[in-house]
Amino acid sequence: MIKTVKICLLILLLLLAAWLTPQLIKNPGLIQVELLGYQIQMTAIAAGILLALVFLAIWLVYGLLKAPKKAINHITANSSRKKFARGLLALSEGKWAHAEKLLLASVEKSPTPELSYMAAARAAVAQNSLARAEVHLDEAEKVIDNPLTVDLTRCEIWIKSGQAEKALPLLAGILKTYPNNPRAVHLQTQASQQTQDWKLLQATIPKAEKLALINHQQSNELKTKVTLERFAEAKSETELMEIWESLSKKQQHRYRHTYCETGLRLGAYQAVTSLIEKSLKNQFDEQMVTYWSALPYNLNHRLKVAEKWLVQHPNQAAVLLCNAKLHVEKKHWDKAESLLLEVIKTTPSQEVHQLLGLIYQEQNQAEKALNHFRASVVPNENAISVIESELNKEKL
Repeated sequence: MIKTVKICLLILLLLLAAWLTPQLIKNPGLIQVELLGYQIQMTAIAAGILLALVFLAIWLVYGLLKAPKKAINHITANSSRKKFARGLLALSEGKWAHAEKLLLASVEKSPTPELSYMAAARAAVAQNSLARAEVHLDEAEKVIDNPLTVDLTRCEIWIKSGQAEKALPLLAGILKTYPNNPRAVHLQTQASQQTQDWKLLQATIPKAEKLALINHQQSNELKTKVTLERFAEAKSETELMEIWESLSKKQQHRYRHTYCETGLRLGAYQAVTSLIEKSLKNQFDEQMVTYWSALPYNLNHRLKVAEKWLVQHPNQAAVLLCNAKLHVEKKHWDKAESLLLEVIKTTPSQEVHQLLGLIYQEQNQAEKALNHFRASVVPNENAISVIESELNKEKL
């Protein structure tokens, strides 16, 4: 568009010149100037040419007068550029002190002094001098119109030096003004991980993925980490439910075991009970059955439900073991024994041997109890010692 306008203006000027030139040739006009008693006459064309020559002469003289200063500035600017380049090279080679010195020297007459200051700040950080780095960044902020780049560099330095908590407020302000700034989003992802601000990281992950700062696999890994860390840090049932309700149904199914473990830790027994019953109505899950036997309350209800599962899954070791544990809690030794003997046929384990040992100990069957305690992977040394002493007394 601009090119077309320029062409049109050029054509109009040529047409005007073509029309005006014959007119001036027919009637060139005369200009008379009196100066110091002299009269000077000349045509309008000659006067115009003379005036143009005067302006050209003035421009040339002005240019010649400015030339030395421009040459000096060019030489000093070129020197600054060379020092800046050498400083960056020294920085990349790990010569931190030399790099900082060159970069600060390149500030004078540099067209971009803020870049020199920011690079010098990185060199200072590499020498573990955060105070000096802050001074360099402050200087950079004085010579730049928009402090965004300096602020981002400041945040990066804070994060790398383990002071991410200082970077978070500044990053929040930057992202309020520039919500899709890739570097700010990337730094916030790092800072939230360093400060273990999992809620902030959870909110940042989608934007980081949208801006292609992380791929889909990395996004899923971070989301998994965030969810697991939030469960691990939950301190109340209310907090647990807040985490749970923030998950989609698919995610809830994925983290159901973590939810139960956290619920058991926090004493959210009713919530865990409800989830286990609901989950097992849709799909059998051995681990959920294990959590059922670990609940420390409402024994009668749990035994009633577990017996229903036993009817539905009579050969499942997890169900047999769950029922056995509940009968042990009820002190139904015979029933618990028969269930554990069924389990031990297919899936013998330390836990099963320990439970059988305890049952036989309660029934005063010392020999059987001792055999099962010894058969366990990690024997119950105290129980073995007691039973052995009892057997020795009987022999005496």
